Amino acid sequence: MTGCTALVLGSSRGIGAATARALGAQGHRVVLHGRAPGEELAALGRELAAPTVAFDLADEAAARRGVADAAAAHGLPRVVVYSAGVNRVVPFEDASGQDLAGAFGVNVGGAVWVLQHLLPKMAAQGGGAVVLVSSIRGVDATASDRTALYSMAKAALGNLTVSLAKRYAPTVRVNAVAPGFTRTDMVATWDEGAWRQARSNLLGRPAEPREIASAVAFLASDAAAHITGQTLVVDGGYGLSGK
Repeated sequence: MTGCTALVLGSSRGIGAATARALGAQGHRVVLHGRAPGEELAALGRELAAPTVAFDLADEAAARRGVADAAAAHGLPRVVVYSAGVNRVVPFEDASGQDLAGAFGVNVGGAVWVLQHLLPKMAAQGGGAVVLVSSIRGVDATASDRTALYSMAKAALGNLTVSLAKRYAPTVRVNAVAPGFTRTDMVATWDEGAWRQARSNLLGRPAEPREIASAVAFLASDAAAHITGQTLVVDGGYGLSGK
């Protein structure tokens, strides 16, 4: 798995960008992805000497076309990381069909469109590894009543991990990482209540993106060659702290 092509979806910033750096440090040829062209994506491309692609994962036609074009231009990946996601806070009682579609569009739909194209080809070429970035909100005990739609979507991503691991074994391993509170640019939207939650895990602090990226890179590597169908929770012990 060293030195192969790694496609990191949702890599313009945050956990995705940190994952791209981690995979690049392992010697992979990284292909970066963003929803649209932008300076953050371009700057990371320059930093890693990596090609960039841009398409909207919530748009089925765009996602299918974009991933096919990316594979044709830069080679079929042996490592795929799906780090794209959105979290819209909508009270459950007020959620509309549009809100539900929005929650599932990028968080689940994009993963489906991308992997429908890539997984059969990866299996045919001899295998590889897929890592989906989920969330502790997709784990039953730590699902959030404030972000019920997001929790539902991330739970679906965990279920998809198991389903695809079974379907594509033994050639392609499929796993997920479920981060807890992580210090990305979204911390700018955290109120004091969110910061209290972030500090209430057993380690007393939120994760850094590179710490989540290390878990993703591990699951994508040969060091995890006997691991598939699993969700690795990286939350500093938040789920164990009674929350």
